[in-house]
Amino acid sequence: MIDNDRVQSSPSGDGRVRLQPILDASGAVCEMALAGEWMNRFPGDASHAASSAALRTAGRMFQESGSLAPLTLDHPLDVHSEIGLAEQLCGDLRIATVGGDLLPDARQIGERPQPIYPSARVVFNLPLSSRLADGAEVFRRYADFRAKLRVRLLPCTRDGAATPFGVLRAVGFRVDIPAGISQANTLQEQFFSLLGQASRKGVKVLASKIRNIEDFNWLRPQPDLRFQGDVLSTALSLCYIRHWLSGPGADWRAFRLGEKAGPGQPAAGQTA
Repeated sequence: MIDNDRVQSSPSGDGRVRLQPILDASGAVCEMALAGEWMNRFPGDASHAASSAALRTAGRMFQESGSLAPLTLDHPLDVHSEIGLAEQLCGDLRIATVGGDLLPDARQIGERPQPIYPSARVVFNLPLSSRLADGAEVFRRYADFRAKLRVRLLPCTRDGAATPFGVLRAVGFRVDIPAGISQANTLQEQFFSLLGQASRKGVKVLASKIRNIEDFNWLRPQPDLRFQGDVLSTALSLCYIRHWLSGPGADWRAFRLGEKAGPGQPAAGQTA
């Protein structure tokens, strides 16, 4: 398991933003999920502001490092609002007109928008809604797995002109893994049914909140899954990730779960 030292900072500093690696079956890091206490503590506009700031902080760090890791972020989008969902997401996270490959920052009037991060490298985990993807609400029947829809906010044109808020494109589902699934036949049957539904829609599944290694070992052979959970890696401070990225020959993709270390080196997934 990856772990990191605790970093103390002011509430407005980078210490409030943490990133949890998302792995593929080989143990390669393929995404970074934003995490932090602010995701649960602040209601409404305050939560949106904290999410907006966290996305910019993480995006800036990766851009400065030269490693554009894909980022993923939970967002409590109001899918029942009369406002267009792409417009609502842009407003919540202070994203300006989506006219190119970079998500632009909504600046003060008269200021030129600055890029936040490449749009194709940010995935938002949003509530299930048929407004986002046809048939998405069928996943509500799998209540034990608390499914979320994974979408990207991408540029879009209509009648030859760019639409101001882009378009939300579904790319997959994120599900919470109930503890003990490796020993529970009923949960396993539900999970296989869920995977079948996702496969028929042509999207992949992120298995999150994996709590014990037995469940991970059971999940790992399943095709086209990605994995996230404290048993695989805690959420890491930006200070720790900067150090990770700045090491000699460092590559954010290089971690492999269970690889043997060379002489004098800590095993993969351990800190020195």
